[in-house]
Amino acid sequence: MSKLPIDVPKEKLQQVRMDMFRKVQREKRAKKRIVSVSIAFLFCLSFLFSIRVSPTIASHVAKIPGFQVIVSAVVRDKGIKDIVDNDYFEEINVTQSKNGLSLTLQGAIADNSGLVLYYDADASFDISELHLEGVQLFQGDKEIEGGGSFTGNQSYQTRISSSVDYSFSEPFAYTSKDFKAVFHFYEKDKGNIEISIPFSLQNEIAKEKIFTANRTVNVDGQKFTITKIRRSPLRMALDIELDEANTMQILSLENIAVVTENGERREEGVKNGMFIGRNIRDGKFTLNLQSNYFHDSDSLKILIGAVHAVPKGKDFIEVDFGTKEVLTKPDYLDWDISVAQQGVSVAAKKWDDRSRHSFLNSAVKADGTTLEYTSGSYSDDEQYLFATENFENYDGKAKIYLNYYFNPIGKNIELNIPLQ
Repeated sequence: MSKLPIDVPKEKLQQVRMDMFRKVQREKRAKKRIVSVSIAFLFCLSFLFSIRVSPTIASHVAKIPGFQVIVSAVVRDKGIKDIVDNDYFEEINVTQSKNGLSLTLQGAIADNSGLVLYYDADASFDISELHLEGVQLFQGDKEIEGGGSFTGNQSYQTRISSSVDYSFSEPFAYTSKDFKAVFHFYEKDKGNIEISIPFSLQNEIAKEKIFTANRTVNVDGQKFTITKIRRSPLRMALDIELDEANTMQILSLENIAVVTENGERREEGVKNGMFIGRNIRDGKFTLNLQSNYFHDSDSLKILIGAVHAVPKGKDFIEVDFGTKEVLTKPDYLDWDISVAQQGVSVAAKKWDDRSRHSFLNSAVKADGTTLEYTSGSYSDDEQYLFATENFENYDGKAKIYLNYYFNPIGKNIELNIPLQ
């Protein structure tokens, strides 16, 4: 099998060779092994920041400490690949240690829509039971509200390589580029371990590109309008408004993608379902896709795989957390639903080959105030999808809204939108 071509800029390779030559001259013979590892490190770095990063190269570079998580992101998300190709990824490489745990903040990607931190953690003890409980982010002395999403540990790890993703609902103002990330870990023997890493961003923050679309879509009499397309390095955002006259509650726009003039496809970086479920009843919501910020085109084609909706006023269930009962549910809802502790469990028959799904993550108490969602767990077998959605401690009645039900009212929708 022939190897894939690797496009590596000659200037970068030359610089790497010169840097390595100087380093070899400085090192003693006793450190030859360390030098050889450093050469491999910088050689792979040149691959990572070259014009092309192929999955083949990525699989090798991912094995090098400090690069696993960013290379994984490059392979998974074309927008992140563009960021790396255009040198927008900012290296930080700051390390702090505490209680035998060493944490290195490798780098960051920052724009008006979000801030992603990439980090590694090593320890002098077994970290298979080390868990990241949360990360606080401060700009100067002010904590940034909302928290970041992060991936939990997998069992039997000896090293953690992961990221923390802050997504901003409103364009973030970088009034200061001085930040501090406070990582809160827990380990059963060590207890709580808190590590603070101050860092400063040096790169200029890319300005968001905004296009007013105002394109209305009519699906079986139910209307929604794509009002704006906002592009930043981290994501492409589609701002959408629902028509107040709709007789059905739209729950989901599924399998969203944008295709550029040259046929390049940008899809959802992560599934938007949970986010939409919590905001769609306000009549306005945003879908986030992989970014094409660094590519300008005269038009975009928006693809919508399916639009799912249910009758208005029949888009929720009612439960009593005190008696652990399901009080009411719509006639069409064929799920098995039960209440236990502060969670609502669902068993829904599979409608396609998906393996997990969130169904109920937005709720209000009997007095109309919000019942806060806390967590969810998901699994499946050959016939059913299982989900347990957990809420804050509450022993009264609550209305819990459906954020998904398989009922397509329209499929395979294509919209051509000029960007002029």
